[in-house]
Amino acid sequence: MMGNMTLGNLIEWLEKQNQEMVVEDGFSTPHSDRGSYDELAFTPEPEAKIRDMLKHAKSALGATFTGWKGGEYTMNEYTSVYIGQYGECGEEITSTHFKYWLLTGAA
Repeated sequence: MMGNMTLGNLIEWLEKQNQEMVVEDGFSTPHSDRGSYDELAFTPEPEAKIRDMLKHAKSALGATFTGWKGGEYTMNEYTSVYIGQYGECGEEITSTHFKYWLLTGAA
């Protein structure tokens, strides 16, 4: 997959997976990324269920978040996605994450 991973791509991939699968280094709640406020980051989790990650990803679609230093940013299906703590620059989600989650996943 070329270019940045988008929220729409992430949701589409998560929808196709076993919803009961628990993966390592997943994510939870969405927030504005520190690196670029108009991009989306998710709070990292040591373990996360695909169903919960999908719920959090879908909850961010059309949602408005406040940037680290202010401003309001509404996320859409073309928004780039990252995993990172609030207030930090997140790590870009890539197709490598998808492969890793499938390798570490357990139902």
